[in-house]
Amino acid sequence: MLFLAATANATINGNTAELIAAVAAILALILSATAIWFVRHSEKRQLFIQLHDLLTSPDSQAGRRILHTRMKYPWQISLIFHLSPREFDLVNRTLGLYNTLGIYVHRGYVRRDEAFAHWAGPIKNSWPELERFLRWRRDNANGVRMWSYFVWLAQEVGADVPSDMRLHPGWEAEKPYS
Repeated sequence: MLFLAATANATINGNTAELIAAVAAILALILSATAIWFVRHSEKRQLFIQLHDLLTSPDSQAGRRILHTRMKYPWQISLIFHLSPREFDLVNRTLGLYNTLGIYVHRGYVRRDEAFAHWAGPIKNSWPELERFLRWRRDNANGVRMWSYFVWLAQEVGADVPSDMRLHPGWEAEKPYS
């Protein structure tokens, strides 16, 4: 607004130098705002690409494959005890990466629409197996809720999250860990 007033004043007084300075200042402001937007957009995109690379890594795929093959049915939850330490770590890593994706989407570090376009389907389709593992972990950790941002993300993409696992408004403040 100040620039517009200066521009109007410069044209009334006929002072071309002031008019040129005001226009240059307005152009500089526009260019700065555009540069800031471009950098923020590029940083979010780069962060998403890095996370996407981790989520599609062989280890993450192996963790999802273990969940799909060994926990497809409720009675298979007992097979968790037969996972090797490496297999257990792969499943844990997969859930940790999904939780990280949830954190990044929730806090706006990555674009929601981009994350959902790539990962909503896999999360929604994998939810039954992931839920079994989450319940088992919660039951074996004295009821401590783990991977809350992943549960939030599953809710957001439309997975059928049961009421006893659903997160209510204000859930972030309940625990200092995710």
